[in-house]
Amino acid sequence: MRRKIRQSFWQGVVKLFVLHQASLGPVYGGKLSKTLTGLGHTISPGSLYPTLHNLEKAGFLRSYVRVFKGRVRKYYEITPEGRTCLAEVKRTLDSVVKILFFPDLPPARENLNAAVTGLKP
Repeated sequence: MRRKIRQSFWQGVVKLFVLHQASLGPVYGGKLSKTLTGLGHTISPGSLYPTLHNLEKAGFLRSYVRVFKGRVRKYYEITPEGRTCLAEVKRTLDSVVKILFFPDLPPARENLNAAVTGLKP
């Protein structure tokens, strides 16, 4: 069960990472792989490319092909729907990360009134 939880978590993190990187500018598989490896997470092409294709199929990424140094390279860029998804996930994730990793942090200002009065912001 631990392995399944870890695996499921990392699959989600990779999707979020891809959307984030694509929100900064066009990305391609090789560069994403190198960046993830540099962060300490090795991903196989057999995992990364299906992730890219699934995000494209879901409408979060779109792709185009360019020739770079004589080789064909497929680039991915984020769509408006992908930006919306990324923003929603980041908002939700923000609260969870604070609880999991920063439990002693005081609540955010907008949530302070709710914490004191018991009312939702």
